Amino acid sequence: RIRAAVDARDNGADILIMARTDARSQIGLDEAIYRAQKFAEIGADITFVEAPRTVEELARVSSEVPGPKMANMLEFGQTPILPPNELQALGFKIAAYPLTLLSAGAKAMREALRRLKTGEDCSDILLSFDDLQKAIGFPEYFEDEARYVLPDASAKKGSS
Repeated sequence: RIRAAVDARDNGADILIMARTDARSQIGLDEAIYRAQKFAEIGADITFVEAPRTVEELARVSSEVPGPKMANMLEFGQTPILPPNELQALGFKIAAYPLTLLSAGAKAMREALRRLKTGEDCSDILLSFDDLQKAIGFPEYFEDEARYVLPDASAKKGSS
């Protein structure tokens, strides 16, 4: 599958190939590293060894597998959670934190719902309206809207 993706990319497909192995959990770190090395050798753009169990294992993956690598920082998983600067120092180019924002958001929503249910004030846990608009992209939306707004319809009525 990796070779097919590399062939497609090399023949003009605009794709980035991330090759992942889950071999660490069932077969071992040596096999996972070997597979990632082969992925890089045949042309994968990024390699991803799932679930190294220690910082030392992360360092081995980084030092023994050529090219850009991704680390998966999954809370409640087997890999120790490291901040981006430590992962970068180890040699990782990409870090994914797939549950961090989801979990933090769910926790905040639970707190807001609890307060609403009990009639407590929520103002101290809310973004300002301006910050909320920025967070969800309203300024960009308004810029796009202004580019496509129709001339004032009342001005057209008076001209006939």
